[in-house]
Amino acid sequence: MLRSENKFEKPSGLFIDTRELGSTDHEFSELLQLSRTIAKSRATVLIQGATGTGKKTIAKYIHENSVRCERNFEVLNVKDFAGENLESEFKKKLELALGGTFLIVEISNLSLALQQKVYEAVQSGTDIRWIATSSEDLSKLVADGSFREDLFYRFNVVNLKVPSLQNRLSDLESLSNSFAQKHSKIHGRMTPSFSEDAIQYLKAQKWPGNLRELESSVERAILLSQGSEIKPRDIQVIVNKESPIVLNSAEKSPDWKPGKTLNEIERNVILEALKYHEGNRTHTAKALGISIRTLRNKLAEYRVMGINA
Repeated sequence: MLRSENKFEKPSGLFIDTRELGSTDHEFSELLQLSRTIAKSRATVLIQGATGTGKKTIAKYIHENSVRCERNFEVLNVKDFAGENLESEFKKKLELALGGTFLIVEISNLSLALQQKVYEAVQSGTDIRWIATSSEDLSKLVADGSFREDLFYRFNVVNLKVPSLQNRLSDLESLSNSFAQKHSKIHGRMTPSFSEDAIQYLKAQKWPGNLRELESSVERAILLSQGSEIKPRDIQVIVNKESPIVLNSAEKSPDWKPGKTLNEIERNVILEALKYHEGNRTHTAKALGISIRTLRNKLAEYRVMGINA
C-alpha cells in the first residue's frame, strides 16, 4: 500500500498541511481534540459544515492520528463523477482503501441506488475506516426521503460539526499567514506580512466561502502586493450582491437620515471606497461590485458638481 500524503493538492480542494493544524478558537480546538480522540477507534464519522470550512482536512487529520496512518487515505468526491462512472470509481477506491481510510465527500449527492451499495459495504465489516462529509443537513434529507435512514445512522456514530470562518475569527490571522506562505512559494515570491489594517479588513468580511474563499483572496493579494507588506488595497474580496460592502472594521455603511437622498448616500460610499483604496479605481470598482466604466462615469459627474475625486 502507498503511504498517504500529508497535504491536499489542487484541484481536490482546500490545501492545508495537517501537521500545522492548531487553533486559538475554543470551538475549533475542541473539534481537534475530539478528532484526535475518536481517531484511535474504528467508528464511522460524519463531518458536517458549510462549503469551504475544511471538512476534508479534518478527515485527513483523523486518518493521520489513527493506527491506519501508514495505509491508504482514499477520497471519493461524489460531485466529480456521475452515474456508472461514480459506481466504478467507488468500487476501485473501495479496494484501494482496504486497511486504510475511505472518505466520501458530499455523501448527500449519492443516488439512492449507490447509497444502498455503500450501506452494504459498511455493513460487511470490511477492514476500512469510513468517513463522510456533507454540507447539507442529512437529517433533513432523511425526512424528505432523499437519503437512506439506515445509511445516515451508520455514518452518524460520531458527528463532527466544523464551524464557519465567521465563528473562528481569532484564527484568521494565522490562517492568512499560512496561506500567504503557501502561495508565495508557489508564485516564487518573498512571503509578505499583513498590515494591522489588512487583518482588520479581512476580519470585517462575511466569508460565505469560508477558508476556501479566504485562501483565494490571500492568493490574489500576493499577486497584487508591491512591497513586503499586504495592505487593504491589495485585498480584493469578491462581494456577493446580497452582502453589504464593508470598507473597514470600524466603519459602517452610511445610514439614511432625513434630508439625505439616495444619490448622496451612493456618492458618499463611492468616495469613501475610493479614499480607502488610495485612489486605485480598479480596486474600488471591484470592491463595490461595479464596472470600472461605471465608476469613471460617476466620478465625472462628481467633478461637474465641483467634487474632486
